[in-house]
Amino acid sequence: MPSLIAWLDASSEEQRRVRDIIRLFSERESRDELGLGQLRDAIADALFPGTSTLLTRARYLLFVPWVYRKASGRPNPVAEADRFERDVIHAVRASDDYAGLLGMQAGEALKNLPSAVYWTMLRHYGILADPTLSREDALRLDGLSIAPDDLGDSPSERFHVWSRTLPPPPDGFPKSIPDGFALTIDEAAWLRDRILDGAPDTLLEHLVVERPAGESPSPWADPAAIRVTGDARRRLDDARSFSALMHGAQLLYNLMLAEEYEAAGYDRLNDPAQGFRERLDRWADELPAMVNLETWDLDALLAHVELTRHSPININSRRFVRGWRDLLIDVGPHRVSDSALTRTFMARRERQHKGPQARLGNRARLAAWGGSSGAGALVYRWPQVRTIVLDIHDGLDRGQERTDA
Repeated sequence: MPSLIAWLDASSEEQRRVRDIIRLFSERESRDELGLGQLRDAIADALFPGTSTLLTRARYLLFVPWVYRKASGRPNPVAEADRFERDVIHAVRASDDYAGLLGMQAGEALKNLPSAVYWTMLRHYGILADPTLSREDALRLDGLSIAPDDLGDSPSERFHVWSRTLPPPPDGFPKSIPDGFALTIDEAAWLRDRILDGAPDTLLEHLVVERPAGESPSPWADPAAIRVTGDARRRLDDARSFSALMHGAQLLYNLMLAEEYEAAGYDRLNDPAQGFRERLDRWADELPAMVNLETWDLDALLAHVELTRHSPININSRRFVRGWRDLLIDVGPHRVSDSALTRTFMARRERQHKGPQARLGNRARLAAWGGSSGAGALVYRWPQVRTIVLDIHDGLDRGQERTDA
């Protein structure tokens, strides 16, 4: 499969950033084959508020308000904002730092513009001054005159849609962005402060202070992340335990698909069942170091998820997670792959969650199976968040280097 992003000559740091972005597009964590999405997303929100799996680079949090400010007050602000967002594509593509560019390949044909992708994060961190505003509202209201009160005691002023402390755009924006996604020290410090204000007592707040490693597969594998303390550390430990618990379910489901795929005579994939059986064996070996299923308080995590969501968890998802935990305690992780109990449990869950779209027992759907259906361990948007945070640290470090020089 050809890479989505190509480069001719880049530093090791740029290559690392590009590899991160390629991984984002190759298998997004948003695939939800077993109905874990509610829990996964709520855990991710507790760790990294305001984020999503669609984020790529931190400077988009500035590009979008800069574009909207420039478009506001024009005769057709919606069309102007659309045009300016597409101008950003060309300008960043011509820069030295373009990994993670939305529209790198699609260009003018890009449908999901950065403003749609980043709007939730702009709201959460006070970059959008009024979080209730839609994108259309922001274009319509920004800069409108606010009339004085009836007594004439208040002077007329303009309505500010965006934070009044928003750093200014570079000269020539959006046609020219020579530094691409590279943040200046002022921009990086401003974004860091927004996160410190908007994500107190979270792992994200900790990481904008302590720089994460350049390469780490999960937050609990990152030296900076595991130094977090207090409530944020409890949230991280629960996230790790839940990921470890459910990864076995994900792998067993894929093993069952692989076995049915091979039994049906399909051979486009090379020995997929053996691969998933080996992964299940490794998972069983590693599970005790990740979570003690008999002492870990799963119900406390589920209660916190409902607090984060402000709504109950789907009752079937709750039963699935609890039932899987209980089965692992009874059967043991090393017997999962061959247990009739765990296999029946998994087939029942897929039918319950996906109905007629279930793959198990469906030859037509098995024929189109790509070799992996949500088999990756849950890491709660970690690749995306780490890239955003590293952008901020790079900007701060770049400013420090200039000061030292």
